[in-house]
Amino acid sequence: MATTPDFNQFGDELWDIANVFRDDALHATGRLEIFSLFLFLKLWDEMAEEDEEARGTHLPDDQQLIPDVYRFHRWAPDPDGYAREQGFSGSIEFCRQMFADLAQRESSHPTARDVRRLFSDVIFPLRYPTTVRALASRLSEMNLRDIMAQPVGQQGERYDIFGRAYEYLLQRFGQNKEFAEYFTPRHIVDCMVQIVDPQIGETIYDPACGTGGFIVRAFDYVRAQIERRRASPVERERLLRELKERHLVAVEHVPLVFKLALMNMILHGDGSAQLHNDDSLSSKAQDVHKGKYDVILANPPFGPTKQERTAQFEYHIRLYEALFIQHMMNALRPGGRAAVIVKEGLLFDSKGMLRKICRRLVEEFELLAVLSLPNGVFNPYSGAKTSVVVFRRPLGKDDVRTSRVWFYRVDSDGRDLGATRRPLPDFDTDGDLEHLVSLWPYNWVHQSNGGVRAIPKADDLAQFESERSWWATVEQIRETNYNLTAGRYCP
Repeated sequence: MATTPDFNQFGDELWDIANVFRDDALHATGRLEIFSLFLFLKLWDEMAEEDEEARGTHLPDDQQLIPDVYRFHRWAPDPDGYAREQGFSGSIEFCRQMFADLAQRESSHPTARDVRRLFSDVIFPLRYPTTVRALASRLSEMNLRDIMAQPVGQQGERYDIFGRAYEYLLQRFGQNKEFAEYFTPRHIVDCMVQIVDPQIGETIYDPACGTGGFIVRAFDYVRAQIERRRASPVERERLLRELKERHLVAVEHVPLVFKLALMNMILHGDGSAQLHNDDSLSSKAQDVHKGKYDVILANPPFGPTKQERTAQFEYHIRLYEALFIQHMMNALRPGGRAAVIVKEGLLFDSKGMLRKICRRLVEEFELLAVLSLPNGVFNPYSGAKTSVVVFRRPLGKDDVRTSRVWFYRVDSDGRDLGATRRPLPDFDTDGDLEHLVSLWPYNWVHQSNGGVRAIPKADDLAQFESERSWWATVEQIRETNYNLTAGRYCP
C-alpha cells in the first residue's frame, strides 16, 4: 500500500519555508492561512505553466483562474520592484490588493468561484516586506515539476505532487497539534477507501471533511476508474465532469479548515462544487442530507459537543461521535455503505443512549465489520482508542440485517505510536493495513435498481480468520448488550 516515494525531505523544506513568518509573529492559525494561500498561488502557477506549454497557447486574462498581473512567476522574483512598477508603494500594499482583487475575481474559468471563496474575508496580516521577499524567494527556488515527473505507484503513474505536497504541509502543522484534529493520516484514508470501493456514478459524502482527505482520495480513486474505462474521450470527460460537479459532497464547519479543504480539492484537479462551509449537525442538515448517499467516508470529531444541538436525533446525547454516527446512518440511501472512524467508547460505554445507538446499528442496519485501530494512531492530536465501523443500509424491509460481524485488530500501522510517528520496519505494508485489505471478506454486489449487497467472498468464513481477525454472530453481540469492541469477541 505504501507505494508513495519518500517526500519527507521535500515536505521538510516546505515546513522550513513556512517559518519565514516568525518575524511577523503570526499565530499558527494565521501562519497556516497565509502560507497556504501563497503556496496555492505558487502551485497553481506551476500547473498553469505546464498546461500552457502542452497547449502551446496562453489563455486570455478573462479565461485564467489567476490573472496575469498576479501570476506568481511574474511578481515573485522581485516583489518590491514589481509592486512599484504596478503603482504600489511596496510588496505589502501590492499583496494586500492582490488578495482583495482575488476575493472578487470574475472569470470564465470553472474554478473562479472557488478562488473567490478562498480569498474572501482574508485580512492580510503581514507587516514586513522582508517576509514577503523571503517567502517569494524560497518558493521560487522550488522546481516542483522535477519532483512531479517521478514515475511512482503500482502502475508507474505520474504522482500528483501538488496535492500531496499540500497534504504533507497540513500534516506537519497537525504534528504541532494546531490542525491535526482535522487531518486523517493518508494511509488510514487509503485503507478505508479501498474497503468501501466507491464506483463511477456513486455519490460520496463526508459530513466532517476537515482538510478534505477522504473526499480527495475518493476523487482520485474514482477518477482513475474513469481514465481506465474503455470509452470515448467525450464519454470519459462527461463522467469526470459529473464526478466533479455532482458526486462528491463534503461539509466542514470551521471556516479556515473549509478553505484548506477547498485548496486541497482544487490542487488535486477540483471536484469542489459540492464542498460546503456548514454544520452537518444542524436541523436543516438532517433534512438536506437524508437518504441521499451511496458511500460515506468520515472521521468526525469526538468528545462533548460545544453547545446544545437543536436538531432532532433519535438518541440525543451531547457527544459528537454519537450525533455524527446517527446523522450518517440517516444520510445513507437504501443499499448505501459507510466506513466511519469512531471513538471506541461509543462501542462499549454503558450509557443507555450509546447502547441504543449500537443496537440500532446492529438491528436496523447490516453491520459488517469493526476494525480496531491501535492507541496513538492519531497522535499527537489524540491518543484515544478508535475503531472503524463498516455498515450498510438495507435495501428495504425484506433485506438482510446484521447476521455476523467481522472484527480485525490492527496492532501496527507501520509507524511508531508515540508523538513523532516515526516509520517502523513494516512501513512498506502500512503495518497490518495491507493484510487487512487483502483479507477483507466481502464483495460489494451492485443491484440493478441502485445500492449494493455485501456478499462474502467465500462460503467458508474461516478463511477470513487469523491471529488478528475473527467473527461474532449477532446472537453473541446481543448477549453483550451490543458491545462492539473487537477484544470482546477475541477467541
